[in-house]
Amino acid sequence: MYMQLNVEKLKQQRERRAWTQSHLAEIADVSLRTIQRIEKSGFASPESTQAICAAFELSVSDLLANANEAREQSTAQPLVEHKANKSAVLIATALAFIVAFVLSYLLA
Repeated sequence: MYMQLNVEKLKQQRERRAWTQSHLAEIADVSLRTIQRIEKSGFASPESTQAICAAFELSVSDLLANANEAREQSTAQPLVEHKANKSAVLIATALAFIVAFVLSYLLA
């Protein structure tokens, strides 16, 4: 699924910082070709969008072309982050249990 970005806002943010496309690509950790394609077409993957927004220190909704899409993204993003956090907590708990079990076995 590709997202439609506001190309003018994207270019404006980059030029306001006096960044070249190459510099933005480096900061966002995407290829120069990706930045060129996005600035030409306005379409970007969610991952590229997130990376560019992080480089600019903006929210995704700040660069989206469609206001409805921005609202959907802003409500969907916390759910994804919550699921990721929940998984991390479960993994950390399982690892702590395993370490405690092994230590109790070795010390017994």
